Amino acid sequence: MSMSFIVACESGKRKIAEILLANNEVDVKYTDEKGRTALHYAAHHGYLDLVKLLLDAGADIDYEDHSGETPFYFACLQKQKQVALFLLEKGVKTTINDLKGNSLLHLSVALGQKEIAEKLLSAGLDVNLENNNAETPLFIAAGNRNKDIVQLLIDHGANVETKNKLGDNPLIAAVRSKNTPVVTCLLENGANVNHVNDAGESPLLIACYESNRALVHLLVQHGANVLVTSKNGLSPIWYACAYNQKEIVAMFLENGVDVNFSQPISGDTVSMNSYLDWVESANNLSINSSFTFNHSYSYGGESLLHVAAKNGHLSMLKLLLEKGANINIQDESGNTALHYAASNGKKDVVKYLIDQQADPTIVNTKEQRAIDYASIKGFNEIAALLLSGHSPSATAAPKAAPVEDGPKPAGIGDMKKALMDLKDLLDVGILSQEEFDQQKARILAGK
Repeated sequence: MSMSFIVACESGKRKIAEILLANNEVDVKYTDEKGRTALHYAAHHGYLDLVKLLLDAGADIDYEDHSGETPFYFACLQKQKQVALFLLEKGVKTTINDLKGNSLLHLSVALGQKEIAEKLLSAGLDVNLENNNAETPLFIAAGNRNKDIVQLLIDHGANVETKNKLGDNPLIAAVRSKNTPVVTCLLENGANVNHVNDAGESPLLIACYESNRALVHLLVQHGANVLVTSKNGLSPIWYACAYNQKEIVAMFLENGVDVNFSQPISGDTVSMNSYLDWVESANNLSINSSFTFNHSYSYGGESLLHVAAKNGHLSMLKLLLEKGANINIQDESGNTALHYAASNGKKDVVKYLIDQQADPTIVNTKEQRAIDYASIKGFNEIAALLLSGHSPSATAAPKAAPVEDGPKPAGIGDMKKALMDLKDLLDVGILSQEEFDQQKARILAGK
């Protein structure tokens, strides 16, 4: 009969519960297979009249089920505000935690129950109590986009610099939830804008992950460091550049970032040489295909212009050059943006860089020019573009090559250069062997 009584209370059937109680046919402390009493279920469903009836009949207000959860916990969990407030008035125990270590304050703020949270704080509950993941109620509230509760907790002494097991603080939690009012509230109450978690990620870098310009602007205004680097080698400006976030990069440049700022030189020759081998063989140089497998190379000397070229972002290249970027800047390996554009097969980027007077004769530490990458990977049109008068029409017919139509060599040096250019055209397949022999004879004859 006691099980029928629990079912009646769970279903809100007050009359049946009253009859069973009046006939002394049930035990209000009886538990089901989960260790729950009728009071648990009445509180869970918000049946305030049944809760009062059960307490009057001697039900245990603080009885814990097999998971350590009480009727009050159930009322908070289901946002049964009237029942929760009534149980608080009856002196319910407020210091219980669930199996994850969450206190009733954690639960209330997670569910946005400000009034319950206020009552719990007034009852003396520790505002900085941590759950099993080292998360405080403030951390939970910041991630749940509730500014009023965040401010309530801060007003009651919550630590804005608390960290969870991953090193995230409430500010990072708020940035991940993309909530500008909460981020603003935390910053105004002393949160460290440059806090980094265990992965080396700052709030600004995470805002860039989300392409959230409003949050990026807010964080920069509060002094966020745009150059701090994560353990994966990503800084906010590097990430924004790699993903073609032009407005964000422009904002960073306007806030004092040097357009020619480069990564520190690594001095790791072995890794650098492996990196250059990868550049020769990789089908894609973008950030999503980075040289990261079993290596510790830090891309020494890499600039924003290199990043834009690797990822094939022509519009980003234009922005950086308009802001004064050095078009021929070399990274630690000696590569320029033109090297990477050629290796990546980005003909439009190669043409633009050449039109902007990029130097195709610069060599890297392996004595490779941009054309060598194009030749290795079979990008014949790019090779022709680099060898010709820097015009795509040079690929239409071999006879348009500057060796034939340009001025005749005036000396041994000019003749040698003309022969080298002719050999490059042969190597990339623009000239046939017969055409090569004919042109070579003309040069040697001084014609």
